[in-house]
Amino acid sequence: MLAEHSDEQLLSLPVMTDRTKLMAMKFLSRTQTCLLHTKPEFQPKATLHMVQYSLRHGVSGLSSVGFVLYGSFLACLGDIPAGYRYVKIAIKLAEKLNAIGSIGEVLAVGSQVMGYVEPLQSVNEVIVRSLEYGLAVGSVSNAMLSRLMNTVCAFWSGNHLSLVKSTVDDTLRLMSSHSTLVWILQTLPLYRTVLAMIGNVDDVPIILGSRSDIETEKERKMSETNLHLLKVVHFNKLFVGFMFRRYDEVKQLAIAYDAIASLPFNTILISHCMHVFYGGLIYFWIARKTMDVSWFDRGEKAIEKMRSYADCSSWNFQNKLFLLQAEQCFYLEDIESAKRFYDAAILSAKEHKFVHEEALACELAGHFMLESGEGRAALPYFLLAQKKYRE
Repeated sequence: MLAEHSDEQLLSLPVMTDRTKLMAMKFLSRTQTCLLHTKPEFQPKATLHMVQYSLRHGVSGLSSVGFVLYGSFLACLGDIPAGYRYVKIAIKLAEKLNAIGSIGEVLAVGSQVMGYVEPLQSVNEVIVRSLEYGLAVGSVSNAMLSRLMNTVCAFWSGNHLSLVKSTVDDTLRLMSSHSTLVWILQTLPLYRTVLAMIGNVDDVPIILGSRSDIETEKERKMSETNLHLLKVVHFNKLFVGFMFRRYDEVKQLAIAYDAIASLPFNTILISHCMHVFYGGLIYFWIARKTMDVSWFDRGEKAIEKMRSYADCSSWNFQNKLFLLQAEQCFYLEDIESAKRFYDAAILSAKEHKFVHEEALACELAGHFMLESGEGRAALPYFLLAQKKYRE
């Protein structure tokens, strides 16, 4: 039914006027967040009902929410261009209908798809707009979601960690003042990652009755029933372990994370591409240590996924693809190809303004040189990595 409509036809659908249908759309919209965190396998059904209602009975402001969620679902399935199309339709529809109550959510969800097409550094501007709309209409939940997305985007864009920490401090205090527990729990794992990367930090807010740098028993229990939160918690621990080269810890976390990563989730987030990127780097690392080909196979799957991302945005993903390919060649003992890919990853990260990933590529190239018996060649890479991490 949807495939038969052009962008112009979708934007020209009649306005929904039936009050019963409007209430149904409101109900379906409000179930989305609950399903995302409790029964993610059912979320697409609610999304498709919203789209079908709009096609059959006309559009309302909430139709833009249905279209943007549908776009996110398509992108999650791997069809990023189609997902991006429906995001753009959703934004135009919300603006056309002057759907002030919906446009904040549309921009928030849509920004996560845009991050796979448009330069990541520019996506934060969209997230800031979504925050402004959320605050303007008094939608606390949408505003807090936007604040969370803002911090995630800032971190993965390579903003200075002190600025990211300051932003998350303010975000957590704001969330706490509004008692938005679900978003607090989603924010804390990233916050602890930021603190770990900075080092010893005493100035942390008190959240949920305890220091925000300490995981509580309440959080652990809640993550057991929230699949998305469980994935976020495990990935952040995995990321920190990898960045500090704690191999034994990383291997155990990777085994657990591998099972969690396969759990159903039908909305794409900017952080998901980072799961693929760092997951792939970790898989190749474990493969070299264990010579277990099953880990190498996981790494190759990460390369294929990253290649599909790079086809949609070379700006965001070219350097990541090159670095994964360098680690692949490292495992295969293809020394010359590995050198070329490491240098290409460093250059691409620099050109696309991902200074933290430029640093990472330099560091991994240094480890490669050391383990390949070229200690003198390793030193310049390590020195450059140190310099870039400080930036």
